[in-house]
Parts: sequence; structure tokens; C-alpha cells
Amino acid sequence: MTGPEPQASGTSFLANVNLVFLTYVANAALAFGVAIIVARALGPEGRGVYALVLLSASIAQAILSLGMGVAAVYELGKGSASAARVLANTQQVVMFSAAASGALVLLAWPLIGDRLLDENVPFWVFAFAVPLFVNYNVLTAVLQGMSRFRTMNVVIVTQPLVLLFVLVGMEAFGDVDPTAALIAWSIGTLVAVLLALGLLRSELSISELVRIDGLSLRRQVSFGLKGQLGNLVQLLNYRLDQYIVLLFVSTAGVGIYAVSVTLSQAVWFGANAVATVLLPRLTAAGSAEAARTTPLVCRSTLFVSALSALVLAAVSPWLVEGLFGSDFKDALAPLLWLLPGTVALAGSKILASYLLSRGQPLINSGVTVVALAVTLAADFALIPPFGLTGAAIASSLAYVTHFGLLLLAYGRFSGNSIVDAVVIRRDDFRALIEAARQRLPVSLP
Repeated sequence: MTGPEPQASGTSFLANVNLVFLTYVANAALAFGVAIIVARALGPEGRGVYALVLLSASIAQAILSLGMGVAAVYELGKGSASAARVLANTQQVVMFSAAASGALVLLAWPLIGDRLLDENVPFWVFAFAVPLFVNYNVLTAVLQGMSRFRTMNVVIVTQPLVLLFVLVGMEAFGDVDPTAALIAWSIGTLVAVLLALGLLRSELSISELVRIDGLSLRRQVSFGLKGQLGNLVQLLNYRLDQYIVLLFVSTAGVGIYAVSVTLSQAVWFGANAVATVLLPRLTAAGSAEAARTTPLVCRSTLFVSALSALVLAAVSPWLVEGLFGSDFKDALAPLLWLLPGTVALAGSKILASYLLSRGQPLINSGVTVVALAVTLAADFALIPPFGLTGAAIASSLAYVTHFGLLLLAYGRFSGNSIVDAVVIRRDDFRALIEAARQRLPVSLP
């Protein structure tokens, strides 16, 4: 049986963060190339359709996955279930999601199918996009829980690489419309899923796949749903404003705003890498080590994210039109307003990992519900008068609220000072400089 890739403590953490960080940079660069091709090929209107279909599939997969990815990381980190059993449980839920998404499309077809097709919205893609989305996410979560970061990184890079290759081929042989772009996305995700299953073949057991272990499945779903509630609400917190932009602005407005969001997420490279490696480490660690590690990682991540946001803000006037074209020039103002909130969310990722690792997923969920309420109130107050800029301001307000509440929850649960989790120290600068010399984004004592 293939177990977790070898780990030491501090050095291995640094190496894994570096590896995941570089993977996220490569993944983001490929995704950025995809975003440019899609935006230029589809224009604001088509880019809006593409964004809304994928957003709908993303929300559906967050519901239909039943939190199996969250539970996989936790159970594998704690060693409370074998990788073969966890993997079998995830694949059984994937089959459930395929049946459910197919049924939803069949129900929607006679009700709204003709109207959506008249508006060039390929809603039928939903039937296979959702289970692909579910499987991709749960398989990468299984690899994360096993600390097989090199393998996970190969899978993560494969999806946008294949998508980019397919899109370039489509562009070479004809026009790309929203349907073609979504099919290309599905092909890229399918290849990544098949690759992940192949790399996990030593953990795949036919006898386990066909056997439903009710006790194990219920335990995984029970924990997963608690954690996934927060993830689902956070996804709505991130993306629900696109539906409200559609309501008060236009489909083209959604396409322009999607470009702003895509660019702002560049700030998360380091934070995503650190959180990905940190979660299984904290889950396996004792309370004292987790409490010692979290504030250092949080304040360092916030500092690096803030620097990244400043650099992005400085180059964005040339970046937006230069890469996406003049049709997307209105993405600049929302991008700048999104950056403060994006930095705050970088800290949220670290604190949420700590709370989840301590078996407290409902704290994350409760905080995220409050942040979503802020998002909705601010969206309806600010989008009608200020359009896309109002959507960005509302998002930043919600993200800052989310981080502030997580800080309070972290301080109360851990007993640590919340100032230590936010304010960078002189020693941290030396550690960051040393990490930079090693081409690593963070350092631990």
C-alpha cells in the first residue's frame, strides 16, 4: 500500500509548501492563459455565460459531494480509516452525484431548457460537469490527506494544462463559443480525474468499491457535512455576487467582474499553498504544537499577501487591458476594491485550517454564515447604485468580516493573543528573508 510521502517536521513542511506554492503558481499561470483565451474568444457576454455555468456546477458539487473531501483530509490525517476505505466512500458519493445531476438536467429540460438554449446557455453540460467537479475535488483531497503532495500537484497542474491545450486546438480549427469552452473544461477535468485514479491505483480496491460500509460512510459524511457547510457558504460568499450582478447589471457585467475576481486571486498563491500543507500537519499535531505554529504562519502569510496585493495594484492598469483587451477595461476598478478583502481572506485560510484541524468545523461554518449575510446585505445595497465597483466593495467588507470573526474564534479557542496572529515581528522578517533565499514562501521555527 502506498502511504504518505516521507515527511520530517520543519524542513519537510518548508519543502512541501515550496512544492505546492510552485504548483499553484504554475496552475495559476495556466489558468490565466485559459482566462485570456476564453475572454478574448467569447467577449464579455460569452465570458459571463461561461462563468455562470461553471459557478452553478461548482455550487452543485459543493452540495452533492456531501463534504467527502473535508472528511477525507481529516480521517486520513488522524489515521482513523484506511486510504482504500476512504477512497471507496468518495467514489460511491461521486456515483450518487452523477445520478443526481443527471436527474436535475432532465427535470430542468421541459421547464426552462428551451429558454436557456435560446440564450446560448448550454445547461446540459451540468450533467457531466458536476460529477467531474466532485471527483476532481475529492481525489485531490484524498492525496492531500495522505500528504502525497507531489502526486497531488501533478493532478492539479494537469487540469488547466489539458484545458489550455484543447482550447488552443479549438481556436486553431474554428471559433470558440461558451459550449465549446465548457466542453474543453470538462475534458481537462476528466483527464485529471483519470490521472488521479491511476496514481491512486494501489489504494483502489474493487471489493471495497462495491461494498458499502455504512458505519464508515456515515461517519465520513457526518463530519464532512459539518465542514462542507462552511465551504459551501464560503463559496456563496465568494461567488453569489455574480448572480446579483446578473440581476442588476448584465451577463456582460458578470464576464467583466469575473476577470476582476480572477486577477485578485493571484494574491492567494502563497496562502493556498501554506493552507494546503498546513491542514494535515496541524491535524496530526498536538494542541501545543498547533497553537505555536498557527500564529507564526498566519502573520507571515498576511504580510506576504499584502505585498503581493500592492504589486498587483501597481501593475493592474497595464495588466487588464493589455491581456484581456479594451472590452474588459472596466474590470480595473473592481479589482482594486477586491484586493483588501483578498488579503484578509489569506489570513482566514490559515485560521480556518487551525480550527478544522482541532475538530471544530462548525465554528468555521458559523463565521462564514455571518460573512454571507454581510455579503448579501452589502450586495443589494451597493450593486444597484455602483454596479461592479459596488460588488467588489461588498465582497471586501464580507471578507474582512470573515477574517475578524475567525480571529476572535481562534483567540478564544486557542487561548493565544490575536495580535500575535496578525502583527509581523522582526524575527519573522529574518525568517522570511532566509526562506526567500531558499525560494520558500514561509518558514517555521
